[in-house]
Amino acid sequence: MRSALLALLAASALYPQARKADWSLPFPPHKVVANVYYVGSTQLSSYLITTPEGHLLINSSFEETVPVIRAAIEKLGFRFQDVKILLGSHAHGDHMAGNGLVKELTGARVLVMQGDEEVVAKGTGGRPCKVDQVLKDGDQVKLGGTVLTAHHTPGHTKGCTTWGLTAIENGQAHRVLVYGSTNVNPGYILVNNRDYPGIADDYARSFRKLRQLACDIFLAAHPSVYRMEEKHQQLGKGGVNPFIDPDGYRAFVDAQEKRSLEELEKQKR
Repeated sequence: MRSALLALLAASALYPQARKADWSLPFPPHKVVANVYYVGSTQLSSYLITTPEGHLLINSSFEETVPVIRAAIEKLGFRFQDVKILLGSHAHGDHMAGNGLVKELTGARVLVMQGDEEVVAKGTGGRPCKVDQVLKDGDQVKLGGTVLTAHHTPGHTKGCTTWGLTAIENGQAHRVLVYGSTNVNPGYILVNNRDYPGIADDYARSFRKLRQLACDIFLAAHPSVYRMEEKHQQLGKGGVNPFIDPDGYRAFVDAQEKRSLEELEKQKR
């Protein structure tokens, strides 16, 4: 029986080339709120947080996606070389395999939550990547007046991270969350997992934590999770920012926990 850890590593390294190409198709870059921008592809989320002292990037995606991210950043009028800090949601190839390439191109410092640092260093299906700093739960990442908080939400990977920040726009504060992941992928072992003995407990703790986090603007590692395309179509049509969706956040956490518990019970039989 394969362990969850082996399954996630295999998934990172063995994506078919066609899927990489499909998932890396460009999507129009756009402002989410204040200094937070979407610069990812149609299927893989990447976020640029701009500051006067350089920028932060969350998720490099596949190496094949890096040119898409770079083009999106430049289309918005920013310089790719001004990315100073590279962060990630979790150490799977579709979110962090491009880390080594982004670091080579920009010189960005790579910060990774404890538990995922060894996987990221090996490349997660891309080229190896030096990890400049290992984070702990609650650590703050600061640049140019912007502060991001790293919330450790493990289970999907040992270092899965949900990123939080407060974005100020027109004098109003918006609590932004970039949801890591709580999906139980096919092949994940929740019961008697020798390589990740506490995986079920980690999922449970993560759901408790996610319910405690304040969220106005709900973002995620995959755009479909927060209905990005639908919300993007509403931009510029007046009214409330379509990305403000606290109810959608709570509903998603509830649905994910329900599926997780169902899978746990199934594996206990």
